[in-house]
Amino acid sequence: MSKYQEYAEKENEFLALTGYTRAEFDDLLPHFGKIYYEWMESHRLDGKPRGNRKYSDYQNSPLPTVADKLFFILHFLKTNNLQQVQGAMFGISQPKANVWIHCLHPLLNRTLAELEELPARQMEQMKLAESETKLYFHDGTERPIQRPTDPEEQRLYYSGKKTARGQE
Repeated sequence: MSKYQEYAEKENEFLALTGYTRAEFDDLLPHFGKIYYEWMESHRLDGKPRGNRKYSDYQNSPLPTVADKLFFILHFLKTNNLQQVQGAMFGISQPKANVWIHCLHPLLNRTLAELEELPARQMEQMKLAESETKLYFHDGTERPIQRPTDPEEQRLYYSGKKTARGQE
């Protein structure tokens, strides 16, 4: 039984592992599948151009269906596992997990971009309707950066905290 099949009926666990409800996952799946198969027609798993051999899903593959592949990459991005851990969870080695991650991540990004659901990297990129701007939650962590040497630039990047722990 694949990990996708194992968690597909467990709504809370599915959401915790992927960041998507089952309904959202099912909506995303056909778009991801289309982009995945288009890519695999002309490229191998490692990203190199495909030769004469046609792509086909192997039933003994650790990720035999497109749903398994989408679950794999969403799980990796949501849980931020080490590749060793991700591979162990899905019954593959770390190098194979690396290959799958580097194949599937750009395809997921392309899918989300086409659906205009790609997460914004900067606040300026957010497209919020006026009704959506009343309340929103920013899920992020402030990370330390190398302090600029120019005093003017230092003021731009100063967070207001006096210590790294936020104690005054």
